[in-house]
Amino acid sequence: MNANSADRHDTDRRDILARGHAALRAGNISAARACFATLRACRADDPDALHGLACVALAAGRPDLAINLAGQALRLAPHGPFHEVLARALLAQGHPVAAQAAIRAACLCQPDDVPVLLACAEIMEATGDTWAAARAYGRAVTLSPARAVQARRLHARFLWRRGQRDAAIQQMRDVARRVPAPVHSHELAEMLLAHHQREQAEDVLRAALAHRPDDGVALSLLGALLFAGGRMRPAAAVLERAMAHDPTAETCSNLGLARMALGDMAGAESAFAIAMRLRPDDARIALNHATGLFEGGSVTQAAMAYETMLARNPPPDRDTQGRARFNLGVARLAQGRLRQGWEMWESRLDFLPPHPAASRLPRWDGHVLRAGKKLLVHMAGQGLGDVVHFLRYVRLAARRVPVVLEVPATLRRLAGTLACDAFYAIDTIAHNINENRDIVAQCDLFSLPHLLGADSVPPFMPYLGEGPWRQAALRKGKPRVGLCHAGNPAYRFDARRSMAVQDLSALGEMAGIEFVSLRPGGGGWGGPGLCPARTAG
Repeated sequence: MNANSADRHDTDRRDILARGHAALRAGNISAARACFATLRACRADDPDALHGLACVALAAGRPDLAINLAGQALRLAPHGPFHEVLARALLAQGHPVAAQAAIRAACLCQPDDVPVLLACAEIMEATGDTWAAARAYGRAVTLSPARAVQARRLHARFLWRRGQRDAAIQQMRDVARRVPAPVHSHELAEMLLAHHQREQAEDVLRAALAHRPDDGVALSLLGALLFAGGRMRPAAAVLERAMAHDPTAETCSNLGLARMALGDMAGAESAFAIAMRLRPDDARIALNHATGLFEGGSVTQAAMAYETMLARNPPPDRDTQGRARFNLGVARLAQGRLRQGWEMWESRLDFLPPHPAASRLPRWDGHVLRAGKKLLVHMAGQGLGDVVHFLRYVRLAARRVPVVLEVPATLRRLAGTLACDAFYAIDTIAHNINENRDIVAQCDLFSLPHLLGADSVPPFMPYLGEGPWRQAALRKGKPRVGLCHAGNPAYRFDARRSMAVQDLSALGEMAGIEFVSLRPGGGGWGGPGLCPARTAG
């Protein structure tokens, strides 16, 4: 072979080798295998061909074959760049110590090779040597050119996984500053959101959209951020823009929730239907869709959807399963199937934080306690309106056991009127008294219907409000009627249940009655006869 033909052979060989690795990076395993097999057919002991085939074997899920091929390549060229694939194959085959040794050998052969250092960091972290991983990431970042940000980006993710979130965000900011690509802004915004720095995340996303208004991912993230902050109308508008550019299942689902919060049930159903088509197996989206059906009045359809979710095999994750069971309980209550509904409603305890007393006191089972012993009834996770409704069950519980009722300070005086009749043994406290040794069991206020075996609505009779502190004979002036027209504005779907006090202004024209808004600080009172909330005297 003359010099020219040898040069052409080397050029062809390098070209085939490059095409093989390019195909491998693109995920085309068949094309990569063909390239490396061609080289090996020309020369059976070609270490580069053996290395390429080892990479193909690892990508194809055959780490055992990759170990064999990489070992052959290293026997032919001990100092060749073949240790990395050997290390990865050893790790995949369940040999962590050997994998560490192989990647250390790779670093000795290629001490300034950034991809090898990144592989070292990845393998060391996977095998539990986080100190060595941190060193490898640090060196890879130091050796990387200013605009080569892959090492910095991977380092930021490593810091995030290690719980060093401020450092991770700082590194990711540096990445976005060096190369202001949309994908870097997205990742930085996601980190800021997860770190509860919403204002900074919003700034990052709006800056990204100022440069690229059709960035569907940024629009979707911004819409989700606005939704989480309770800004439903702008959230819906941004998510609709995101749908026009990048209609992902997550975006559709969030748009459905935003529309549902605004009372646009038809629009919500349309968005949820698209999300379900895009990702039919996503249990969280199915849960949102079923909730939309329920809120739109399709209770039977919603119940069937929840039942279908709970029958899935494999089942959804525990949180989603608990919420689906809880929502099915609400649907059963709406259908009048109270006993089953109350039982399933107990699933809320699976995803709500437990009361401190739950760690030291057993849960009440609904039975009579030993003489002189008491039940602690506490409450959490529901609004004050729900508390007022469920307090009627405290009297029913007090027929079985003496009750110590723990209520928020704002409700203590009102709740104290439960025991105005000496027939009921109810003590009301504003916080749990740990020293009360007579308390031997605890339960949540909202569990009482289930624990009492309620299968019907209790007969209505006044149970709150008339106590020794307010005697009818001492009242002066016109009768006062409280109006519950608005709930907690922090509730995500408050717009669907609350109305402005101005909408009630016509009531002020009724003679002989004073209407009182029970929404403190509501402002904007509707006119004569309609008064702001104040502390009752």
